[in-house]
Amino acid sequence: MEASGKLLSSRLLSLLKNRQWERDDVVKLFKALVKEFNGKNEDFHTWMMKIIHQVEIHKIQVSDLTFQNDSKIVDHIEAKINEIATNTNEKTLDEIVEEIRRQGNIDERIVACVKNTVSSVSTCLSASSAPHLQGIKQSLFKLCKAVEKTKKYKPRLTQMVSWCILALSESSRLVQVLTGEGKSCIVAMFAAYQVTMGKTPDIISSSPVLAERDAKEWSAFYKRLNITVDVNTNKSKDNELRKCYECQVVYGTTDSFAGDFLRQRFHRKDVRPKREFQCVIVDEVDSLMLDKGLEVVYLSTEVPLMESLNGMLANIWFVVNQLKCLDTGEMLGPIQLFSQVLSEIITENKNIDQLSIVQNAVDETKQLDNASVGQTEAFLNMFVRTFPEYLFQLYQEGPDGNLQKLNEISPTGTYMKQEISVLLLGNGKCRLVYYEKDSLVKSLGKMIKECLQSESKEHNESRIPGLQDLINEKVQTWIENALLATKMTLGNEYVLHGDGVSPVDYESTGVVQNNMKWGEGLQQFLEMKHQTKLSNMSLITNFMSNVGLFKRYSNKIFGITGTLGDQTELDMLKKLYSGIDTCKIPSFRRRKLYELGGMVIKDVKDWIKMVCIVVQDQVSSTIYRGPRAALVICETIKRAEIFYRGLANTIPLDKLKLYVNNNIDNAKITDSTVQAGDVIIATNLAGRGTDLKVCESVNEAGGLFVMQTFLPLNVRVEDQAFGRTARQGSPGSAQIIMCASHFSDLTQQVLNINTPLTSLLILQCCLITQVLHWIIQMLPWVTEYQFEENVNRYLGNHSSETHEEMISALTCLLTMNSFPFQGRNLEKAKEARNTAVNTRLSRFLEKNIPEIIKKEEFFSVYLDVLDNVYEDVLSDQRDVIVPCLHECWGLWLLIHFSEEKTIEMLKEQLKVDLSSAKGTLLSKQSPSSMVYYYIRSGNNFREKGHFTESIEMYTRALEDGASGEIIPLYNRALATIRKKDTGYIAQALADLEKADKAIVSCKSHLAQILTYIKLSSQEPRAEGSTLLTTQFQMKSMVVDLLQMNIQDAVMKLKRAESRGGNVSLTEKLTFFLAEHFVFIPPRLLKELLMELMHVKSLGLDTIFSLDTMFSFSGFVSKILKRWAVP
Repeated sequence: MEASGKLLSSRLLSLLKNRQWERDDVVKLFKALVKEFNGKNEDFHTWMMKIIHQVEIHKIQVSDLTFQNDSKIVDHIEAKINEIATNTNEKTLDEIVEEIRRQGNIDERIVACVKNTVSSVSTCLSASSAPHLQGIKQSLFKLCKAVEKTKKYKPRLTQMVSWCILALSESSRLVQVLTGEGKSCIVAMFAAYQVTMGKTPDIISSSPVLAERDAKEWSAFYKRLNITVDVNTNKSKDNELRKCYECQVVYGTTDSFAGDFLRQRFHRKDVRPKREFQCVIVDEVDSLMLDKGLEVVYLSTEVPLMESLNGMLANIWFVVNQLKCLDTGEMLGPIQLFSQVLSEIITENKNIDQLSIVQNAVDETKQLDNASVGQTEAFLNMFVRTFPEYLFQLYQEGPDGNLQKLNEISPTGTYMKQEISVLLLGNGKCRLVYYEKDSLVKSLGKMIKECLQSESKEHNESRIPGLQDLINEKVQTWIENALLATKMTLGNEYVLHGDGVSPVDYESTGVVQNNMKWGEGLQQFLEMKHQTKLSNMSLITNFMSNVGLFKRYSNKIFGITGTLGDQTELDMLKKLYSGIDTCKIPSFRRRKLYELGGMVIKDVKDWIKMVCIVVQDQVSSTIYRGPRAALVICETIKRAEIFYRGLANTIPLDKLKLYVNNNIDNAKITDSTVQAGDVIIATNLAGRGTDLKVCESVNEAGGLFVMQTFLPLNVRVEDQAFGRTARQGSPGSAQIIMCASHFSDLTQQVLNINTPLTSLLILQCCLITQVLHWIIQMLPWVTEYQFEENVNRYLGNHSSETHEEMISALTCLLTMNSFPFQGRNLEKAKEARNTAVNTRLSRFLEKNIPEIIKKEEFFSVYLDVLDNVYEDVLSDQRDVIVPCLHECWGLWLLIHFSEEKTIEMLKEQLKVDLSSAKGTLLSKQSPSSMVYYYIRSGNNFREKGHFTESIEMYTRALEDGASGEIIPLYNRALATIRKKDTGYIAQALADLEKADKAIVSCKSHLAQILTYIKLSSQEPRAEGSTLLTTQFQMKSMVVDLLQMNIQDAVMKLKRAESRGGNVSLTEKLTFFLAEHFVFIPPRLLKELLMELMHVKSLGLDTIFSLDTMFSFSGFVSKILKRWAVP
């Protein structure tokens, strides 16, 4: 009985705490239920809790249970509650229109027209035709009949209303239609209407799966209306895409539409030659929003010389992994000789003129190698007398691993001193100490640049950047990204997929983004971190952002979405897409989402425990309901796995399901009906577009329970998650329980910003809260126990006195629980989140969006230049010039984009620089050491039989040096042999012998990269070879095979030279280097062929083999030369 009493009081408190009912209304309901119970032969607590449970799950308000003109509760309340609970009636047109009218954001003239149109059409749908209907009414009627004939149902009133609002909109319009309310039907009907108006609508879905699903499911509808339809996400061939875009309606994603535009405009593929950007219908508006507007689609461009940066990236990764961050906040640089540190300090001191002093100081510092800490201190005292502008803070490592002050060595006097902090390690070694990340990054950047500059001889007079320009501009960014990669976590921001690393959009959709890669070296550092296959950095030469794509549709952007987000986000959206209006469509039935009070828990362990307890409680049966099912949405894959392990202790494994990765088949979860007791643990992957079907027993018990274990990125993502339950009039509940330590940095900053006045108010509120808690705990007459005692006393004696005491105890209990203790922290967190979102979106609007628009304006300039190239340059030259011009443009954008000039000035400069680059290329010169021109051009001349020009280009490639030596030497030898000038054997032999020696250096370089990466690894390694080692084994094998080919050719040339003969040459494709390795394991063969393809892209497009040919005249000449007298 005691347990039943506690459950009853908790159910009554739940109505109050979750803000569904006011205190007096709860009391009024309880009194009415007590009155109705009298005389029933049932257990009071069980009956009462079943009734209150129905009130909760069906979101019944007090107004539903009172007389229209009176606040009195109706008689026969149990029957009334059951009537409401079982009522599945849809809303009337008047109710729907009135809810829209109350929003106040849609023109009254449109509202009246919508009501008139839908009213006229809905009354005629039982007939096969309605010739009396004209204009938009006739259009709607035909569309509704097509839906009925092909889908076997009539569109609902809300769907017709949504369609009308879109059709009557003179410019862009977004409508919110709740999840499960039939958005795809509205989309198809509106697309068909646009076709009848002479438009070719593009329909953008949030994923390829949904685009393909909807195109297939609505194909019969379009066919009935003689409308052609296709989807562009599953097409790879040009002719397939061209046929697709000839259709009137095309489904796809932002990626596919943007990518196909780039294929047409940039790669000159004939995939959408006649299709214009007339009208777009967006199914889920995420891609329109500011936070997604920055997402950019680009087609990969092969830039061979980007591979030359892998060695430097490996060096950066090696150095960064030697750094150490202390608990006290300091950062320690890599271990190095103290003599080296001092030598660098002296050498870079521009105030010292006496070269002899510098040289002596440098020589003396060498004595510090292997010196003790004491000897180092003694030397520094002498050093600062010579160089008084330096001050040294010396530290040693304390017992706790943090810094322990050792000494401060400073000269006397009032010099402006440069302070250098050093941790001495003994044996002449040290670490520099940094207090700010910026100073650490600058120092490391300087170190790496100096290392490379000592090897570089590059002198670039062109404005098209060269290798050294690129390094100087980007090295600090690469170092920052290497530091970022050390902090990123597997299962949070990324997963391992296939041969590499794939980003996860964990903040919004939870989708593993297989076709996306991070830029600026971050992708490569993560690949090194996990020793997956190492990709090359990309050079972006073509792109289209979501903003750029949608702006092409001008004022014909229409969207149907489950969640529009908050008003601030919509206001900013209207600034981005001028003229766009919004409207929220009511649900077609009463929505029964019951949101429980949220919680913010400080300790991670307590948070995990609380979530598991609540979920376990929801999926277990009670005396008043059966078991429910739960969906637990986690922020990251890693946290989902933690909850999976935590719940596995109490939930049967056959009931526990993990839904976190779109790369695996999740059909057993998404296509199956959710049963009682099931627990699905997911990421935001389940919060977008996942329609979970729930069995009837779960709906009777209260529907699907959604547990959100984190504070979502914004209101829109939060609503999407809660939209997984309470769909189409079914009941459902949701709750947020989050950990305080998981707040985003920006949200945490907002929470921490308190003025002295607000801090004082917060302190006062905390004190008041503590006092009220103490009162609640100390006064017995307000405790749940007291209420339960009074209930039991009343059940034993139905007197007016015991009844009054019971009602009085309930009133007190409700009063003392009316203060929002639990939910206040979550409310504050949401307010901080919303403030942080507004700040972030403002930054997008003011800074990021203008930047991407600026970048796309530059790209438009380049496309015009490209048009001129295709008009002016002969086709045989274009094959070489166009890819080189792509590289020039990509390098220019990378370096010059951020220059402090107006957009117009930079656009004019871009035109001048590209025109200059074009002229340079036409004059058979490379405009930059990073542009892969000479080998391409040499191969082009060789294929045409122009061997003299071909040899000249290979020679220039060797002089330029950026392309390495092996390929230009090999290709020059090939062209020389084919030309067969006098002395060709000696010339070819010299080139091939040099190439053979260069291969040794190449092997050493590959080994060094692999060593750097392996030594830097801090991740646990499985036994056996990694993807990285396999990749480098194949790289080495290709080099070995090429060396064998070269050595064979050298042997044949020497033989021919010694006999005075000639050689015959057989040319083969590059892949024939591996002709004797076709029987190796398929996985290795695939890797080998990929590496051969890569070598081909570097310019080794042909290999050759030689055979010696006997020449009688040559043989005689050789003999005569030997006998000739000097």
